[in-house]
Amino acid sequence: MSLNKGWTWISFNVVMSDMSINTVFSGLTTLASDDAIKNQMVFTNYYSGYGFFGQLTTLTNGEMYATNFAAAATLTVTGTPVALPMTITMNPGWTWLPCPYQTTQPLQTGAPSSSAVPYENNDQFKSQTSFSSFYAGYGWYGTLTTLEPGFGYKAKTASGGDKQFFG
Repeated sequence: MSLNKGWTWISFNVVMSDMSINTVFSGLTTLASDDAIKNQMVFTNYYSGYGFFGQLTTLTNGEMYATNFAAAATLTVTGTPVALPMTITMNPGWTWLPCPYQTTQPLQTGAPSSSAVPYENNDQFKSQTSFSSFYAGYGWYGTLTTLEPGFGYKAKTASGGDKQFFG
């Protein structure tokens, strides 16, 4: 997984034996004080000689993370592929989403879905560099056309509720 200097939106599509932040990022030799990792609600910062410290201590497969590093790096993770289908609770407004898939998927079929909680006009799906909007009767339209393993996404929906990523 490529981590940029500055911000990178990432997610994990494998279940690791130890998903604590200090363990997952322990192989990076480029960590510097004040490097940061955050989810939608809390964050953690890196302190040289100590490790990461903050409210965010453990990673999951059910959300996106924004990393902010002083230097670019490559993170290697191994584990068991995420079991699909996987249920995600979407917030009304923004939800930080993972890509649980092992291969690239079209947004039209890869976005979490539910017949009980359908997408509405102008709901949005964003990557760090592109986006798409939802149009009833058509689906997703915009520059974001695929979901890629290792990347994180943000979705803005009018209605909240449970949706599933399907395998």
